[in-house]
Amino acid sequence: EDIQVMFIESVLDDTLIEENNIRDHKIRCPDYQGCDPDEAFKDFSQRIQNYKKAYESLCLNLDRELSFIRVSNITQFHINHLECTMQSKSAYFLMNTRPHTKTTLYLSRHGESQYNDLGKIGGDSNLTDNGVRYAKKLGKFLEENGLADIPVWTSIMKRTIETCSHLPNQNVQRYKCLNEIDAGRCDGLTYQQIEDLYPEEFALRDLDKYNYRYPQGESYQDVCCRLEPIIMDLEKQDQVLLICHQAVLRCVVGYFLNLSTEEIPYIKIPLHTIIKINPVAYGCEKEEISFGVESSVTHRGKQSQESIERRLLDLAIGDKNQVVSHNGNADTTTTAAGNNTCHEIINKVNENGNGTLKK
Repeated sequence: EDIQVMFIESVLDDTLIEENNIRDHKIRCPDYQGCDPDEAFKDFSQRIQNYKKAYESLCLNLDRELSFIRVSNITQFHINHLECTMQSKSAYFLMNTRPHTKTTLYLSRHGESQYNDLGKIGGDSNLTDNGVRYAKKLGKFLEENGLADIPVWTSIMKRTIETCSHLPNQNVQRYKCLNEIDAGRCDGLTYQQIEDLYPEEFALRDLDKYNYRYPQGESYQDVCCRLEPIIMDLEKQDQVLLICHQAVLRCVVGYFLNLSTEEIPYIKIPLHTIIKINPVAYGCEKEEISFGVESSVTHRGKQSQESIERRLLDLAIGDKNQVVSHNGNADTTTTAAGNNTCHEIINKVNENGNGTLKK
């Protein structure tokens, strides 16, 4: 079997770090729920001693032919014989995360934009009056909660820059990778207009929202990829205020809450609300702070599998009636949604034989 194996070993022989780690994380795990903290500390310390009796550590000399990453006392790394891209990316991730740093993130979308008010996606419009009102309240909130000097990261879009202009800290870092998902040919349209103009694209996006790529635009997967460097930087910070966009914040929240790719595109990120991500034992928890400023609702919930399949079936049947044969072969026009075709949809319907799509 051609399987590439890599070992990751964490070695902790600094007593102070070990004690802090046990008190901050280990005694909060489900095993010690309702236990006295001191008794839990004593029990887990004994558990470590038992582990040491059975554990066989990597040997830097004898195991030189193996692929491994050895992390000593959280900050020291020994990397040996990495053979593929995934192993290199794992090393990059480990070297850029700081498990001893407790990062508190404050996440917010920009204030309501003119396109939000019109129900359009994308664009680069200015804030509405309600959007400006929220930006001012956000600035006041930061001042009243000792966050006037918090680092602020934002995109290069007008609506985020205008929101940041009302904050007490004007040392704002702008990143293009924090821009909203690129809707390509659908940019500046309402969902109804997209459904009317590109019904197949609209249905295919509902079928697999995370992987679907807008014609000449991006998918959620693309956004996650371009956010990787920013997320690595966030891991190193004590606290940051991120002001950006709905799809981008869904990806950030999904990463820190360890959500699946199926869940990420449907995370609710309402306008005029701060989402606070707090580090806790074995993960993070989310807290929402609403400011009571009126805004548009831009969340579009997940559609039922049955309704999506029915729409695609109707489109496939309509397309099948219009197929033009050339030398005995059906003309199959490729869509921009990752090489899906009406002909492929027809085949899925025909293969199943009962008028429904196979997943």
